[in-house]
Amino acid sequence: MSKTRILLGSALALSLAAFVSAVTRPRPFVARPGEVAVSKSGAVRIEARPSHTAVHENGGELFAEYTVTLLGEAAKADQAISLALVLDTSGSMSGSKMEDARKAAHRLVDLLTERDELALVSFGTELTVAERRRINPDSRASFHAAIDALQAAGSTNISGGLEAGWSSLRGAPGARRLMLVSDGQPTVGLITETELAGLSGRVHDDAITVTALGVGADIDGPLMIHLSERGGGMYGYLKDAGTLEEILGREVTAARSAIARNVELEFDTQHFRVAEVPGRHLEWKNGRAVLHLADLRPQTPTRVLVRLESLRADVGTAARLGAIVNWRPLEGTAQRSEVDFSVAVVDDERTVTASRDEAVFSRGIGAVGSLKLVAAAAAWERGDTVGASNLLDNARALFGMSADALAGQSEVDDVRRTFGSASAGQRRELTRKLEKKKLTDFGRENEGY
Repeated sequence: MSKTRILLGSALALSLAAFVSAVTRPRPFVARPGEVAVSKSGAVRIEARPSHTAVHENGGELFAEYTVTLLGEAAKADQAISLALVLDTSGSMSGSKMEDARKAAHRLVDLLTERDELALVSFGTELTVAERRRINPDSRASFHAAIDALQAAGSTNISGGLEAGWSSLRGAPGARRLMLVSDGQPTVGLITETELAGLSGRVHDDAITVTALGVGADIDGPLMIHLSERGGGMYGYLKDAGTLEEILGREVTAARSAIARNVELEFDTQHFRVAEVPGRHLEWKNGRAVLHLADLRPQTPTRVLVRLESLRADVGTAARLGAIVNWRPLEGTAQRSEVDFSVAVVDDERTVTASRDEAVFSRGIGAVGSLKLVAAAAAWERGDTVGASNLLDNARALFGMSADALAGQSEVDDVRRTFGSASAGQRRELTRKLEKKKLTDFGRENEGY
C-alpha cells in the first residue's frame, strides 16, 4: 500500500512539474495578421509588417514590408546647402537640350541664397569646372557667365563628371549634394553599371548625396536608378530637358530638408535568408544584408518590400527577424533605430496560409511581378521578343497568386500589346516610363521625380 502511494505521489509530482513548466515557459510572440511591429525609440521610426505570422517547419517564402520615417516637422527643415551641378555637355546635348539645360542652370543659381555654395561641372570628352563659391552678387554673375559659355561637344564621361563634382564638394559646409544630369550612356572613363555605382557609393560614403537625372529615352535607366540609390539621392527620368528647371528647383527643396543621410537598412537574419529586395540592390556587410536608402526628410516615408526564405526550425519555436536603420545627421554622431518581429513555426501548411496578411502579400507579389515587367520591357528594347514573352508569362503567373490578380494580369496584357506594336524608338521611351512608374511598386515613390 505504501509502495502504491509512493508511485502515485511520484506520478503526481511529475505531472505537476510538467504543468508548471508548460505554464511558466515563455511563449513566442506571434503577431496577428495586419499587426505592425514598431521601433521603440530614436528619431527614425521603423514599422515592420510580415505577410505571414506563421511559417512551416521545413521553411518557406514570405514577404516583410518596412516603412522608415524620420520624425519631426518638415516645415522646420531648412538647412544651408552646398551643391555641385554636374552637367552632361556631350555632343548629344546640342540644340534644344543644351538651351533648356542652360535655362535650368540659370534658374538654379537664382534659387540659392547667400548662405549656400555652388560648383558647376560640365563634362563631354573634356571636363570644365567652375570652382565652388559662396553665393553673392559677384559669384552669381560669374556662374551665369559660365553657364552661358557651355557648349555641347564630345563623348559622355560620366565618371569624370562624378569625380570632379566630388572633389568640388570636399570640405564644403552644410548639406552637400551632387546633381548629375545626363542624356546618354557613358562612352569614356568608367562605363559599367557596377563601376559607376561603386563610384557613386564612394561619393555618398563621404557624406555627399548623389541625385541622377536622365534626360531623354536614350539614357541607361537602370544605371541612373542605381547611381541615385547608391548615392542616397533622387532619380528622375525627364522625357525632355524642358522640365529640368522645375526638377532642379525641387532638388533644392529636397536638399534643404533631407536631414538624415547615409541611411542604411540592415537585417539580422538568424532564422531567415533575404532572397531579394525588388527594385533595390542588396549589399553584404559582416555577413548581413544591407540596403542603401535615400536621405530622409521629415514625415516622408520610405517603404521597402523584402522577399524572405524562412530556414528549417523546430515546431513551437518562434522565428525572429530583426532590422536596424543606421543614419547620420548633418552634425553629430551616427544614430540607429531597431525593430524586430517573430512568427510561429508550425507543421501545418493550412495554418501558414490562414496566417497570411493579404495586403502585404499582394504588395510583395506586385513588386516581384513588376521586376518581371521591367525586365520584359528591357528585353523587348534590345530585340529579344522571345525572352520578353517568357518574362511576361512569368509575371502573369506571379500576379495570379495575388488577391489583386486581375489588375496585375491586365497590366501584363497591356505591356504585351503596347510593346508588341511599338517601333524601336517608341520601345525605348516606353521602357523608361515603365522603369519610372514601377518605383512606386518597389516602395520608392518618394525617391524619384
